[in-house]
Amino acid sequence: MAKTKSKTTASAPATRSPRTRKYRSRSEREAQVNRYVVITAAAIAVVIILVLGGAVLYEGVLVPLQPVASVAGQGISTRDFQRRVTLERWRTGTQLAAQLSGVDPQYAQQLLGMQGSPFAQVYQNLSQPGIFGGNVLDDMENNIIIQQYAQQKGISADPSVVDQRIQTFFGYDPTGSTPTPTVTPTLTTTPLVSPTPTSTPTPTLPPTQTQTPTPSPFPTGLPTATPGPTERKQTFDKNRTDYLAQAAKLTGASEADVRQLFYEQVLRDKVEESLFGKVQTQQEQVKVRQIVLKTEVDANNVLASLKNGESFSNLARIFSQDSASASSGGEVDWQAKGQSTYGTDFDSAAFNESNKVGDVIGPIKTADQQGNTNYNVIQIEGRETRSIDESTATSIRDKQFTDWLTQQQTADKATKYDYWADRIPDTPTLTDLGLPTGIQPQSNPFGSGSSPFGQ
Repeated sequence: MAKTKSKTTASAPATRSPRTRKYRSRSEREAQVNRYVVITAAAIAVVIILVLGGAVLYEGVLVPLQPVASVAGQGISTRDFQRRVTLERWRTGTQLAAQLSGVDPQYAQQLLGMQGSPFAQVYQNLSQPGIFGGNVLDDMENNIIIQQYAQQKGISADPSVVDQRIQTFFGYDPTGSTPTPTVTPTLTTTPLVSPTPTSTPTPTLPPTQTQTPTPSPFPTGLPTATPGPTERKQTFDKNRTDYLAQAAKLTGASEADVRQLFYEQVLRDKVEESLFGKVQTQQEQVKVRQIVLKTEVDANNVLASLKNGESFSNLARIFSQDSASASSGGEVDWQAKGQSTYGTDFDSAAFNESNKVGDVIGPIKTADQQGNTNYNVIQIEGRETRSIDESTATSIRDKQFTDWLTQQQTADKATKYDYWADRIPDTPTLTDLGLPTGIQPQSNPFGSGSSPFGQ
């Protein structure tokens, strides 16, 4: 009988699946976790650094270079705008503080809050950075228009004339004809196109009453010696140095920044003279009477009544919305071109040579000082060359120049970008300038539209 051979099955050696995790000790596992944490933290740090670096780059480099406005393709950068606003705030505020320095503090606060006071106008502008910054930006746009026109016409500001303007600002005359240096220099600002008040009118304190001295037969003291050329120059240099040091301290402005203000004034004057000639105290004037009406329909009805023989004076007294002229039958005093408050359309009709004395003209679309639209019917009563004082003549020419700038802004497509108002600086603050804070406008005790300064 054959012996059955038993088969013994030997188990194959166990093999580790490639998916089986390699055994690591606890310390090895902790070390690996720590490496992951370090790598993750480093990656987050890199991201944070990149984000912060990008923000710094954007705020510190890109934003200052972004234009807040442009005129005829020429931009005004955020940096230049902020520097100019800061400089103008300092210049305006220190001038106002100096003008009030000799006034009782309680009375000074009344002046700063009194509606109609020029001090209050300046103070309220400084208190509202948005208004102040808007006025400055208007000025900067106008300066670009002026500079572009000057370049086209070959007009330049002579450096020696700029030097003279600076010397006048500080009350210094090298020839000695100015006896006393100006203690508080004032710098006339560029008129604004914006309907908002100008940022820096120059207020003057009301005159104080003085007693008439009693004549004395004997001298009351020794005459004061006139400063010599050297002393005058030293005083000028000190005033200028102190002024520039204060500007640099509170605004970071350089001497070149301050000089640029004077340069722009001189160039502006030359362009204005190029456009409208020298100030003339002999000018053509017209005398008219008028009827001011709210609607064009009303104006046409009045014209129809005049054609039917109605009295101009009676219609003016009954229907005219201008109380000042209505009470006198519509009579308006002699006016030169640009002197009227009714605008260029009014002037164009009144000074049109084809319109003769006696002619009735209208309706003329006009706007009053509050910006309300009216329609005027006028009759020309006289036309002749008459004298006006130099101050009035200068004001007329300035108004013509302002109207020209307004037209150029429209033609050159002057544009303010949406974010300009968010970038207006409010420094130096009122406290930095030595001015009180929180003064609110108060009613004028001298009556609406008047002030104790005759303004």
